[in-house]
Amino acid sequence: MSQMGMNMPGGLKRRGPEMNVYTGVLAFAVVALAVACVVLWVQGGKLGRDGSALSLQESGKISLSK
Repeated sequence: MSQMGMNMPGGLKRRGPEMNVYTGVLAFAVVALAVACVVLWVQGGKLGRDGSALSLQESGKISLSK
């Protein structure tokens, strides 16, 4: 059809990126996961040895800081 100069209607229309529901849900999920990581880091610091979230306590000598 293009050989005769005929094109489909709207064939040249270019659509740019746009926000939709899925983009909003993805953004919300990223924020929720970031908040969960911060909460777990803070709580791990309360349980870890010397206030460190990455250190483990010795078996049988578990103490909770306040």
